[in-house]
Amino acid sequence: MAGDSFFDEQTEQSLIKARIVEKYLPAWAKVIIPHAKKRGSQIAYIDLFAGPGRYENGSKSTPIKVLETAIAHPDMRNMLKTLFNDANSQHTNSLQSAINAIPGIQTLKYQPNVINYEVGENIVQTFKQLNLVPTLFFVSLGIQRIVIRTYQLSRQKLGL
Repeated sequence: MAGDSFFDEQTEQSLIKARIVEKYLPAWAKVIIPHAKKRGSQIAYIDLFAGPGRYENGSKSTPIKVLETAIAHPDMRNMLKTLFNDANSQHTNSLQSAINAIPGIQTLKYQPNVINYEVGENIVQTFKQLNLVPTLFFVSLGIQRIVIRTYQLSRQKLGL
């Protein structure tokens, strides 16, 4: 994105995030899906700093890889709800375009939700309105307070 050099090329930090999610998401889903099926529930992936979907050099960012993984796995394709947020509206617009261009995106039972909020109380309020399901969050330590509040909300909704 013009003026935002972070997304020119994939940084080592972003590459590590993408690799962790790529390897962990299918393993997590394999464990969680049977329990979600018993409850008649879905599963979810939330990325609070989603970015534009592709780097300037064309390489895919984490949200695109998550969705491609879901498309390739029948249970995930039918159960995964996704929420991608970025505070930069240019990023969310670009991400939505990148999502729309993914082959097979229409096969997902739940289409991706892309929102444009600063990470803060707006996100907490959004989560309060959701009927939370087992969710994989990948966040940085810089937003620890939001993660803790979201975790508390999740436990509350699940009756834990």
